[in-house]
Amino acid sequence: MTAATGDSRVFDEVVAMLTEVIGADFLLEIDVTPESSFSDDLAVESVEFVALGQKLQQRYGEDVNFVAFVADLDIDQITAMNVGTVVSYIETCLSETAALGADG
Repeated sequence: MTAATGDSRVFDEVVAMLTEVIGADFLLEIDVTPESSFSDDLAVESVEFVALGQKLQQRYGEDVNFVAFVADLDIDQITAMNVGTVVSYIETCLSETAALGADG
């Protein structure tokens, strides 16, 4: 499980959250990568996607507004979303927050 993103820590955290939401037994059989599709590869159902969003909010708080991010997408974009997309979104939010903190 290596990340193609800039911060493997965020990737690892997202995979850990997915493990909690989907179940370790299921993910043991799958090599989760940034290209892993939530719908096709991981078979994440809508209720599990909501649970992932809740875990992201618990972990990152107001810095990462996953609900607003998903709300701006159309159904095809949501269906095609992969792990790397979520990791990139989180990394962008965290770097923006860090930049604001450095300015303040």
